[in-house]
Amino acid sequence: MLGMKVLVVAGLAGYLTLFVINNVTDPRTNAAAIPRMMSMRDLEADPPLGSGVLWRAIDSPAVHRLAYVLVIAVQAVGAILLWWAAGLLAWGPLTAGLAVANLGLLVFVALFFGFLLTGLWFSYWIKMGPVQQGHLTLLQVGMAAAIVVNLPV
Repeated sequence: MLGMKVLVVAGLAGYLTLFVINNVTDPRTNAAAIPRMMSMRDLEADPPLGSGVLWRAIDSPAVHRLAYVLVIAVQAVGAILLWWAAGLLAWGPLTAGLAVANLGLLVFVALFFGFLLTGLWFSYWIKMGPVQQGHLTLLQVGMAAAIVVNLPV
């Protein structure tokens, strides 16, 4: 069972690491999604969809950039914690490994809850359904990982 815990934690660490690498080396891809969502321009272009919530739109490029940097920072912190936890689970004290793994998983789950809640605020489900589905799936993956990591050894 310990091997499964290491695999799950290292797998999610690798996943977040790739997220960070992709966001840093190809910023136009995801950096474009944030203004699209926050400005709500897809809703504005297709009335009456979302017309009652368009007041929530944020059109500030500075806020969009800040959101993007914050996302990358949270992803990086989560990746670092999960890599550290994987190492501790494999070679260090089990209690420390579990504690760090739970902290890393907390960051992972909080990231995707944050994406879902922010996306819901900007009604992204209306025009960006696949993005919302990805966030929901990763939230479920994070919660399942927390269950696996906390099963008795």
